Amino acid sequence: MTLREKVESRLAGEFVPGERVLNALVAFRTGGVRKTMVAGAAGIAGLAGAAGMALAARRGQTEAPQVPIATPGRFVFSLTSHRVALFTVGGIVRAAPGKPLQSWTLDQLAWVSEPELNSGVAQALRGQIGITGEGVLGYEFARLQVDEGRSMIKRLARALKELDA
Repeated sequence: MTLREKVESRLAGEFVPGERVLNALVAFRTGGVRKTMVAGAAGIAGLAGAAGMALAARRGQTEAPQVPIATPGRFVFSLTSHRVALFTVGGIVRAAPGKPLQSWTLDQLAWVSEPELNSGVAQALRGQIGITGEGVLGYEFARLQVDEGRSMIKRLARALKELDA
């Protein structure tokens, strides 16, 4: 069973009509890939300029407080046709969605930054999402999930643009 299917099963009773899980990946808090791979220092930086470099920003919705949204070091980042949902990482052998952490409908998202690839030993795709009235969600996808992560974020950006169309 894929992680996407596991998230779908986990959310089964909560779906709105027509909602489906599009993607689900294990993500790290900003700086978490490097910290995990090479025991470097983790940090959250660059929040102030993220909205200005948005891949997609909703009209009138760019006001996300410049405060990082707390996440565990690793979490399941899922995108459905209606929302972004975060879960703890569960599962003994393979990752599975654990306890729900946060969930935001797409209309609560103010902007999505253009993800950037950090190269080196701890290669990661890093990005941010502005949540109206709450703060900034920072995330990283590790080396083996860079392509799928980039695809997921582009899909999210398209969905935000469609909300304003």
